[in-house]
Amino acid sequence: MTPWRIRATMDEIDVARRYAGHPTIFSVRLHHGGQFTKFPGRKYIKGKQNYVDLLDIDTFSIHDIDEMMEELGHIDSDETLLYYHFLRPFGDLDFGLFALGSDQDVHHLENEDDYDGSGHNNGSGNDEFDDDSESEDNTQQGDLEVINTEVLLSGSSSDEANDGKQRKTIRAIQRAYENDAALVSEPFYIFQTFSSSKDFKTQVKLHSIRTRREIQLEKNDKNRVRFVCKGTIPNLAINEEEKCPWVIDCSKWKRDIDWMVKTYTKEHRCLQTRKVKACDYKFLSKHIVQVIETNPKIPIRALREQLQHEYQMDISHMKTFRAKQQALNHVQGDYASQYRLLRDYVLEVQARNPDTTVKIDVESEANPTVETRTFRHIYVCIGALKRGFAAGRRDFLGLDGAFVKGPYPGQVLSAVALDGNNGIYPLETLNSWTWFLSNLGDDLGLGTNSNFTFMSDRQKGLLPAIETLFPCAEHRYCLRHIHDNMKKNWRGKVFKDLLWECATTSNVQHFHQAMEKLKKLNNDAYEWLKQIPPQSWARSHFTGRAHCDALTNNLCEAFNNKIEDGHDAPIINCIEFIREYIMKKIVKVDKEIQKVVGPLTPAATTILDNIKSKAEQYVATFCGAGKYQVAGPWQDQCIVDVGQQSCTCKRWELTGIP
Repeated sequence: MTPWRIRATMDEIDVARRYAGHPTIFSVRLHHGGQFTKFPGRKYIKGKQNYVDLLDIDTFSIHDIDEMMEELGHIDSDETLLYYHFLRPFGDLDFGLFALGSDQDVHHLENEDDYDGSGHNNGSGNDEFDDDSESEDNTQQGDLEVINTEVLLSGSSSDEANDGKQRKTIRAIQRAYENDAALVSEPFYIFQTFSSSKDFKTQVKLHSIRTRREIQLEKNDKNRVRFVCKGTIPNLAINEEEKCPWVIDCSKWKRDIDWMVKTYTKEHRCLQTRKVKACDYKFLSKHIVQVIETNPKIPIRALREQLQHEYQMDISHMKTFRAKQQALNHVQGDYASQYRLLRDYVLEVQARNPDTTVKIDVESEANPTVETRTFRHIYVCIGALKRGFAAGRRDFLGLDGAFVKGPYPGQVLSAVALDGNNGIYPLETLNSWTWFLSNLGDDLGLGTNSNFTFMSDRQKGLLPAIETLFPCAEHRYCLRHIHDNMKKNWRGKVFKDLLWECATTSNVQHFHQAMEKLKKLNNDAYEWLKQIPPQSWARSHFTGRAHCDALTNNLCEAFNNKIEDGHDAPIINCIEFIREYIMKKIVKVDKEIQKVVGPLTPAATTILDNIKSKAEQYVATFCGAGKYQVAGPWQDQCIVDVGQQSCTCKRWELTGIP
């Protein structure tokens, strides 16, 4: 039986390792089925290549090459004529080809000894045979590259002892070859190497989970690791003491670098199980990192069902929870460790964003010798946002807070302004109203006498903070939250419509008329609403300093909705999430600005166009001194003072638009 074999197309073999210690064994690379181009600059095109392994220079002959060509389908009759050539080291296809016509020519290869230890030629060209076959009108060419790892030695021996040793060597190499071929379907094989015992244990653990076998560690020391299968053997009138034969042993001699599998029995007689100890939460956490990165909020129940379907095992709810938490820590970073990195992060933010204000409030330990401090609050105001607010300033700010979950609960407080297009313009985020508003006033230049307008949901601690720090400021309450409180006692569309009618009227007379309607409907509801100062929720009582008639805090609600996904993250990830959103928001607004045609923003243009279309139904009569009497189709009439930019309906003062 011919010892050599043609290697499968997709197989890759480490020739240097395979033939180590066997200097007469080599492999060749055969190029065949192609054509040579014309001289000079000859090339070999349209051909195929195959590797042939386990050749022995002592027995290699021209007949072996004939058998290779026959197995590859190039010899279909006795009339087929073949020519073989070998490409010398450092040679090219123009002058480096050496004809092979006899065994004597083949043994000439023994003198071509210019090879390195990796199994590749040291020169720049290929070492190859080429064969020309002529049958009818068809011409085929091939070449064979030698990939020896040692100097090819000559000489042969007819001594039976040497022949036996040679056959033993061939069988050993063939067995290793078969082990490599089995690598596609078998996770382990004899002579398989691992860089460390840890890698070997990891592979066995993975095999235990994939096959659902209870494989346990039996021996573990610095030179040897042994695993056995402790699975349940079915009781079918056999020896109850019989054990599953599966076993694997990997060891390393003191002089060796790699660990090698020395014993492996792959047969299993035990039953598969749905509870494998190796499938713990640590293993699962490593395999769900990508899932958590894509969907950090995936429910535990959905994640558990996905893992059970993938591994076909019983995975508890708690194990899934712990696996998800560890995966989240890996993706987002540990909550506690990020507080230790907070100062470094702040310095980096300030270095990359000029004029940025970041303040950290900490609480000192009772023991003065302790170097650590307890975190309390952090205040962040990006420099670019401060400059943008000062340039397009509108004296209106929405204030809101959102709770932070996780092991260190708290609040993310935000101040959001309105830009010229009535869009949100976020300014700050942090964690204490009084401290927050104090720092906010410093950054925006707000003093105790500032005539500023704030909008809020009347959160706990916010009202006294504004009254203390900005006593002259106008403080509006979100009408939607007022209605939510009203619904607790008085439900129905009628109450909602009357509340909005009271709030949206622009003059005091209409406000009182709407309040009387509510009083007639339900006196208790009237008395409850009357307790809330109308200057905080009704347009008829707004000062008009902010040129904004907003009744709800939707701008803050929209902002909090956008940053909600960052609330559950560790503190640095949370701040980074908010910063990145603001950065993207500014870029998006800037692109919209580039598309604007005319002096007004798109929102202001739309509002003004609507007003112009309605103005066609009104008749203006000049009264002198810059004043006009304006009468409408609904028997309504008001006085407009162009010089003072005011109207008795009060809409000009509220919106800043006539």
